[in-house]
Amino acid sequence: MNKSFEIRAYGKSELAMIYFPHSSQDTAMKKLRRWFKINPRLRHLVNRDIEDFTPKQVRLIVREVGEPFEI
Repeated sequence: MNKSFEIRAYGKSELAMIYFPHSSQDTAMKKLRRWFKINPRLRHLVNRDIEDFTPKQVRLIVREVGEPFEI
């Protein structure tokens, strides 16, 4: 079965869990934050005040790191 990732608004923890489904929510969030910190194009997304990612932000994340199901 070939899953397709939908570009839409996602909660920060929701997106983290999609990328790291075998991690706890806390660990998934830390891993996602680490990816953002090391990528200059994503660094602005580290802001802890952001609760949700817009579709435009999600599109940027996918462009930089790939779709979750490809990882």
